[in-house]
Amino acid sequence: MITILWDASHIWGYLLLHAVRSTGLPFRVLKGREIAQSGLSCKLIVVPGGAARRKLEALGSDGAEAVRAFVRGGGSYVGFCGGSGLALADGLGLCPWGRADMADRLQHLVSGRLMCRLDAASESIPPAMRGSGALLPVWWPGRFDEPSDLQDVRVLARYTAPGPDLYVADMPYASLPPDILAEWHSAYGVTLRPSILDGRPCVIEGGYGRGSWLLSYSHLETPPDDTPDSDLPGRWFLHLLRKHTGASPEADALPPLSPESIPVVWDDPVLLGSMRRLEELVTLASELGLMFPRTPWLLGWRAGVPGSQFNSLRIALASTRSLLPDCMRTTRWNALRGEFSRCFELFHQGARSWLLARRLADTLADSVPGMMPRELLIDRRRELFGSPMVGGGLCGSLLDMLEALV
Repeated sequence: MITILWDASHIWGYLLLHAVRSTGLPFRVLKGREIAQSGLSCKLIVVPGGAARRKLEALGSDGAEAVRAFVRGGGSYVGFCGGSGLALADGLGLCPWGRADMADRLQHLVSGRLMCRLDAASESIPPAMRGSGALLPVWWPGRFDEPSDLQDVRVLARYTAPGPDLYVADMPYASLPPDILAEWHSAYGVTLRPSILDGRPCVIEGGYGRGSWLLSYSHLETPPDDTPDSDLPGRWFLHLLRKHTGASPEADALPPLSPESIPVVWDDPVLLGSMRRLEELVTLASELGLMFPRTPWLLGWRAGVPGSQFNSLRIALASTRSLLPDCMRTTRWNALRGEFSRCFELFHQGARSWLLARRLADTLADSVPGMMPRELLIDRRRELFGSPMVGGGLCGSLLDMLEALV
C-alpha cells in the first residue's frame, strides 16, 4: 500500500496521482489531519511538491510525529520538491540537512530539465541509469544546504548543466546566445545561467531509525512527452515504487498527460461548464501573450501572471471529471456544487478582467507609466489567486472544493 500526503500540493498532487494510478498498485490519498488521527499503515508514503511549510502545518505536531514514527519503525518516505523540503531539519527532521537560502531570486525561477550526474552504486537508482548522466525535470526547485560533513546522507544526483528545454522565468535559456548573455552580465549585472545549482545535490537519500527516506528536487513523477529520454525520470520513479513496496507496477514507463487526454467518467454539467469557461480564459491569456504552450500538461506564463494557479485549476477540473461518481463522492459534490458554481462565476469574471488589465498595464508601462497602478493589480491578483508560492484566493477555494472529492 502507498500513501500520498495531499495537503498544499495542487498540480503536483495531480501529477503524482496520475503517475501512481497508472501503476495499478494499491494506494490511498490522505490529508495531514487524517494521519494525525490514525497514523500510517502502509509501506511507503510519497509526498508531492507544493508548500512544505503548509504541509507541516496540515500535519500538526501529532501528524508530524506519526510520520516520524512510521519511518523510524521501518517505513519508507519519498518526497519531491516541497515534499523534500518537508522532510528536512526544520520540518519533519528525517534528514539532518536544511534548505539553502536562494539569495538570488532569479536563480530559483528555473524550470525544465537539467543535466545531472548520477551515483554509480545506489540501489535506489535503476541499474541502467547508475553512473550516467541524465536530464531530470525541475520545476522551480529549492536547494539543499549541503554541509561539509555529509552526516550519513548519500547524494544520488548532482546538477551539472542546463538542459535543452530549460527556462529562467519565462525565457528559454537555450535560445539565448552566449555572447548576449555575457553582454547582459557586463552591462546590467544580470546572470541568467542557474549557476547557483552547479554541482549541488538534486537527489539524496538516508536512513531514519529502521526506515529510509529519499528526497528529490527533481519531479521524477513528471509525465513524459515527445522529447528524447523524457521517460527516464518516470522509470526511476517506478523503480522506487518497486524497491519500497516489493510490488511490480503494471507498466515500465509512466503514461503521457494532458488535460484533454484524461478520460471523462463523471459527466457532471457544472464540472463540464467550468472546464469550458476555464479554457476560454486560457485562450484569452494566450491571445494576450500572457500564457503559452509549454508541455502537454503545463502552460507557460509571463512573469507576474498567476500561471501556476491556472495550471492547477485546469488539471484539477480535468482530473475530477475522471473520478468515479460513487455515493460518497456524489453526496459530497451535491453539498459543494452551489458554492462551487457561485465561486467559479466570480473567479471567471474577475480573472477575465485581470488578464485584460494586466495586458493594458504592459502596454502603458513605458508610454504612460503609473496609469495602471501596479499595487492595484497585485491586490486584485491576490484576491483571485492568493500568493504566487502558496496560492489561495478564489482560485484556492475552488481547488479546495475539487480536492475534497479526491
